[in-house]
Amino acid sequence: MTARNLYLLGLLAVPMAAQSLDPPVLPAAAKAIEVEPSASVKLKYVFVAVGKQIYQCENGAWAKSSTPEATLYDMNSNLKIRHGAGPSWTMVSDNSTIKAIGPTAVHFASPDGVSIDWLKLSVDKASRNGAFGDVGTIQRVYTGGGKAPAMACTANQVYESAYSAHYYFWIAN
Repeated sequence: MTARNLYLLGLLAVPMAAQSLDPPVLPAAAKAIEVEPSASVKLKYVFVAVGKQIYQCENGAWAKSSTPEATLYDMNSNLKIRHGAGPSWTMVSDNSTIKAIGPTAVHFASPDGVSIDWLKLSVDKASRNGAFGDVGTIQRVYTGGGKAPAMACTANQVYESAYSAHYYFWIAN
C-alpha cells in the first residue's frame, strides 16, 4: 500500500468508525440515493475505499465514465475487497463476486462540488455469489477526489484520479 493510500485511509478512519453498521447520513437533497432499511432491506457491509478512477480521452475530452481500481477496507484497516471494472467487487478471502448494473446507477453530485458523484447501484443478481449472494443494492457515498480534469486531452491519453469513498452493501432480495 502506498503512503498516499495510507494517508487517505487514515483520513477516513474516524468517520468510518463512527458509522459502524449504521446507514449513511445523507443530505435531504440526496433522497434519490437513499436506501431505507426494512424487514427485507438490511445493511450488510460498510467499507472504506482508496484507489483511483481511470479516464480515457475521447475526441479531445475526458470520457464521462471511468473505470475504478480500488481496495476496500473494514473498520480495522483490513483489506476485504478489490473493486474494478464492471463495476465489480471481489472479496479477497474467498473470491465472492458481485457486479452492479452501471447504466442504471442513480447519481447525486458530491456535496463538495469537486469529487465524483455519490451513487446508488442496483446489483446484477445473476453475478452475485458467496458472501455477496444476498446483496441487492450498493451505495457509494462520502467521496473524495476521483474526477477527471477539466482540461482537454489528446488521443490515447489516460488520466488516473485518486479517490476515496465509503461503500455500503445492502441485503435486498
